[in-house]
Amino acid sequence: MIVSGYIAEGEFKGLRPGDEKILTHVNFAFAVVKEGRASVDHWKNSEKVREFIKNKGNIKALLSIGGWGAGGFSPACATPEGRELLAQTLVDIANDYGFDGVDLDWEYPCDDQAGIEASPDDKVNYTAWVQLLRDKLGNEKLVTMAAGGGQTIEGGYGYINCLELDKLTKIMDLFNIMTYDMCGWKESSYHTSLYLSKTCRNRAGADAIRQYLEAGVPASQLTLGAAFYGRVYSGTEGINTFTPGPPGFTGGYKDTMERAEKAGGVNYDEAAEAPWFHNNEDKTLVTFDNPRSLKAKVDFIKSENLAGIMFWEYSCDDENSTLLKSIEGELK
Repeated sequence: MIVSGYIAEGEFKGLRPGDEKILTHVNFAFAVVKEGRASVDHWKNSEKVREFIKNKGNIKALLSIGGWGAGGFSPACATPEGRELLAQTLVDIANDYGFDGVDLDWEYPCDDQAGIEASPDDKVNYTAWVQLLRDKLGNEKLVTMAAGGGQTIEGGYGYINCLELDKLTKIMDLFNIMTYDMCGWKESSYHTSLYLSKTCRNRAGADAIRQYLEAGVPASQLTLGAAFYGRVYSGTEGINTFTPGPPGFTGGYKDTMERAEKAGGVNYDEAAEAPWFHNNEDKTLVTFDNPRSLKAKVDFIKSENLAGIMFWEYSCDDENSTLLKSIEGELK
């Protein structure tokens, strides 16, 4: 089973001991689009990345381009010449470093919710760009994408309608479904729950996966997303209550657990497979993944014969790799 983690290049200091035996894929984030070209000129730890690639063993290392709020894709892909330039410069960087492929994190084609350029033509232009990447990389290297999980367009799981999935499934190796950040901004809710529940009926991972399966993506090409960070609501009275603004982030799993201790412990929604807690004193609510919810996700992956699990982000785990090792425990 695939265990794929995103690694923020700026936070990368190397893998923690033993993690190389668990991870099958890592996605170094992020390259960006700069003046129509792929660029990693802003990277701070490029030598660490090169060193890792030289000694990575059987791990597949991919170069991920994009991220939330990273624009430039739509205008670059609008013309054959633009697609050619962006594809070639991305492949050049991947080959220079020795990456095993590329991961595309355009958030999102046809959608400007992140404040980036968008056009209805992104749907077909994205496919044409992906095909170019495949042609340039060949079949021996990977082409994957980070695909919307909870993000909605016009009130539904409309993100999949902005992709030519029937064509992309023949080009892509993996669709990493971002089944996190699925929480609302006006009312506190779980951000990475597996199922819907009576307690909190926001979007859920299993439902997102079902949407992709129904759209024709083979289970063998889907990874389910997990979160190694928490989302923090401020000024709220509990789950499913008003919040004055969008949720922020915890500093990672260690920070999440320290907050939980101050709040009096963790609650767990067994129906949703979602941990959460509320601090009555400072009126904060935190929603996250923990070993129990990760076990449920791995069990779901096995039951649906999915390709594996993906998570954001490696440095958010604690020094003992508690979350990653909990995934490993379920693989045995």
